[in-house]
Amino acid sequence: MDNLAQMQSSANLNLKYKFSNFVVGENSRFAHAAALAVAQNPAKKYNPLFIYGASGLGKTHLMQAIGHYIIFNKPKLKVKYIKTEEYVNELIKNIQCGGNDRNARMDKFRQKYRNVDVLLIDDIQFLESKTYTMEEIFHTFDSLHNKNKQIVITSDRLPKDIPTLPDRLRTRFEMGLMVDITPPDFETRVAILKNLAEQANVKADFDVFEYIAKNFVNNVRELEGAFNKVSAYADIEKTELTLDYAKKVLNCEASREELTIEKVARAAGEYYGVSLKDFLSSARNQRVSSARHVAVYMARELTQKSFESIAEFFQKKHTTMLYSYEKIRDELRTNKELENAVYTIRRSLEK
Repeated sequence: MDNLAQMQSSANLNLKYKFSNFVVGENSRFAHAAALAVAQNPAKKYNPLFIYGASGLGKTHLMQAIGHYIIFNKPKLKVKYIKTEEYVNELIKNIQCGGNDRNARMDKFRQKYRNVDVLLIDDIQFLESKTYTMEEIFHTFDSLHNKNKQIVITSDRLPKDIPTLPDRLRTRFEMGLMVDITPPDFETRVAILKNLAEQANVKADFDVFEYIAKNFVNNVRELEGAFNKVSAYADIEKTELTLDYAKKVLNCEASREELTIEKVARAAGEYYGVSLKDFLSSARNQRVSSARHVAVYMARELTQKSFESIAEFFQKKHTTMLYSYEKIRDELRTNKELENAVYTIRRSLEK
């Protein structure tokens, strides 16, 4: 194993997560720029860098890209990546082991994460309610920050939204730069799929990318999963990856037929505590109105029904439905709470 590979292995990095294969869209442009700035000048600014967003949007990719960049360009710096869940399990293992050498083991454990130049901590939300672990993270954070070492953290939510997180940890997480990643738009999803095909040396018709991008909108992970499925089937069956073949394998139309406007409306109503009767009424109070806007947006996105059909269901004008859709679409770019609501409702429909 050469020296570079050895450092990557020691840092616990996945070789596929690099800046060179991260597709930048409007949803991730600022996060990508911040991550690159940290990689180029660790501990000079944006320390800590806190990247947040829903699962499967590229947070881990950006975090590990920072690690790879530093190892390649600044090989004297020591990098360590760890998932919070793995950190917790490792800590518990060291605590539970009896014997006279427990203190020595704990010292070794602490130095493993404090004797580095760049610490990458993934999915920090798993700290929730783990008091002893939060204490260890607090002291590790302070030790590194006081020595001017770079810290990068990812989470599926903002620090203030992690229950039981002590104020002293929350304020430390917030003292650097916090950037978010949102779901990619259609053009970015197509670009991601083209990039995946190029990396895997898979030939596919362009309309295959468009078809997958239209039907898998939640995150990059499910987008990649859909592409891997159709490309694997095509490879096994020794056939060309055409639009008709992708439709046959993924069968998205059948799934959409099962998902009705009413089902989407009921799911949105359940989330917001609004009944279907309220949706169809002329009620204009804020709660009903906000829930209706979301229901309309999701009905359009998930069922691909026309605005006329959606308007007929909600017993409203076509122009009202168009307004609701565009309102939510635009707000999703900046409203993290709304993004989480849409994500939760969408997941409830998949069960």
